[in-house]
Amino acid sequence: MKTFLRAFGIALFLVGALLVIGKQLQLPVLSNEATSFDTKEQETRIIELEQQLANANAKVAELEQTIAKNEQVEKEANKPTADNNSSEEVTSETDNSIVSGTVLIYEGVSIYDIGKQVEDLGILENGRELELFLSKREYSRSIQKGQFELNSSMTLEQMARILTGKKALQ
Repeated sequence: MKTFLRAFGIALFLVGALLVIGKQLQLPVLSNEATSFDTKEQETRIIELEQQLANANAKVAELEQTIAKNEQVEKEANKPTADNNSSEEVTSETDNSIVSGTVLIYEGVSIYDIGKQVEDLGILENGRELELFLSKREYSRSIQKGQFELNSSMTLEQMARILTGKKALQ
């Protein structure tokens, strides 16, 4: 009988020790409460993350609308006026050959998006060229946030230097 009680006491001690260690390591050891608490905590975190995602999507939609409005305003501003004066016609012809626009760079924008903006503005026929140029190590890590005025007379390197805030070559 004494041996049985000793074995039973040791077993209770081991079970208690396992429960304490499990609780310290936050392991759901023989407990439904810990599992349900973790599940509730995870569901709460998922809801929070979904709300953050919805807010981020709303901000992206706002920025896209702003960009679209800016492009529309710019297109209207770039429309040539009808005049019979020949010197003004020559000026408008040279102005049309150089396309300029404002590139908007905000946090989280990708190099692809920058190339797409430049292509959509008509500054470059293929925005992929600028995208590939910006992917170079010296430019990809230092692209700045903000609004940048670019035009089609610039070289890819000049555009990249403007977008990264580096001094332009003379």
